[in-house]
Amino acid sequence: MHTSHRLLPAAVALLVSAWAWGDTPGNFEKEVAADAHGVVQISSTNGTIDVSGWDRAAVSVKAELTPDVEHVEVTTSGNHTVIRVLQRPHGATGSYNSGHDETHLRVQVPKGSELEVSSVSANVTSGSVLGTQRLKTVSGDITAEIGPSDIEAKSVSGTLKLRGKGQPAKLHFSTVSGDLELKHAAGDLEATTVSGEATIELDPAHSVRLRSTSGDITFEGRLAHGADLDAQSVSGDLKVRAGSEDGFAFEAASVTGDISDCFNVEAERTGQYGPGHKLNGTRGGGSAHVRLKSMSGEIELCDRR
Repeated sequence: MHTSHRLLPAAVALLVSAWAWGDTPGNFEKEVAADAHGVVQISSTNGTIDVSGWDRAAVSVKAELTPDVEHVEVTTSGNHTVIRVLQRPHGATGSYNSGHDETHLRVQVPKGSELEVSSVSANVTSGSVLGTQRLKTVSGDITAEIGPSDIEAKSVSGTLKLRGKGQPAKLHFSTVSGDLELKHAAGDLEATTVSGEATIELDPAHSVRLRSTSGDITFEGRLAHGADLDAQSVSGDLKVRAGSEDGFAFEAASVTGDISDCFNVEAERTGQYGPGHKLNGTRGGGSAHVRLKSMSGEIELCDRR
């Protein structure tokens, strides 16, 4: 009888400790003070990561945890805030189905924060963040609002969906098999894809570099004075509708693909007997420059949106 009474406090302490370290599913919530223009780094393996900017100088973390989570780590040092969802080793959750549950993470950060997010398969969402953003995942999708600062988004097989408000920024996007969709953006763009399709709206565009292996690229926008647009593909189609107040000089070339335009200029053969066509010329004052090149994909060029 006395033994049972002595064991009871120890059992309660063990249960509380297990809950605090995430041995059972539940909710996690924590808020820490943060620099209004500091760096916030977030990492989680799966599920969802939802980040939004707010007007407070604090970082709020809320998570729906699963048995696979060992614990959520939130640390601050100087102007850095680090949030990590740490998973248990496979098989460490006993009777639970390890690896099949997902953690949903919701983070609010100061609007002026510099944001870094990394994941394996989590879908990443970002909104109302005004600082530089670096968003990376392997198979998850990335959906983000573009602010006035630079943004980089990378995924292997996930889809990238970016929305801007016409504020110029430096944009860097890359996928392997995932599609890229960019709307209402402006500034400088560098985008690469292997087999995913890229659909891009940029107004105004200053420096644009687009690369694809087999995925199609569609660009629509307005070229600023002196802008440079360079798009290349191996077998994917290139479709460019680029308006410009000052006009642009253009060079288009394809080995086996067709070249067409909306201003009635005939593409010429690059050789008398071999394959290949090219299209060169100038529209308006020609202050901007457009270069399009494909091996077997088709090329369409128009100076009207």
